[in-house]
Amino acid sequence: VHNLLALYAKICFNGLNPASSRRDTMERRACPRVVVIHPVLYSTVIYPRPKIASTLDLSLGGAKIDSRHKLDRDEKLEISIAIEPAVIRCKGRVAHVVERKDGKVEAGIEFEELSANDKLYLKQYLFHVMEQQALEASLSVE
Repeated sequence: VHNLLALYAKICFNGLNPASSRRDTMERRACPRVVVIHPVLYSTVIYPRPKIASTLDLSLGGAKIDSRHKLDRDEKLEISIAIEPAVIRCKGRVAHVVERKDGKVEAGIEFEELSANDKLYLKQYLFHVMEQQALEASLSVE
């Protein structure tokens, strides 16, 4: 478990790209996403009134969000993600959108501007979640 965490931390937090060495078997993101649900408030240039969504997953480079409001590919967003006790604020771009049958959308958001403090907080939070998930997985195997 600790070796897996060390490798994951090295890939995510040192900026190594796993796709460069094993393109067929690893995801092509610089940092794989962690499944977590957090409240999101976002606005766009076209529609500046804040809208509510939630994360479906999160990484240092972006998030997948679940929203009731239409989003377009390449749309620019201002995003606030509540990760107790802090709120991460950033600017991002809609990388892809999937419209679901229930009328909601799942949108992949690429973070474009994230302060050094928010990035550090997010990095520590994601590492903590990965540790907990790895511990729970190891306990369920034993």
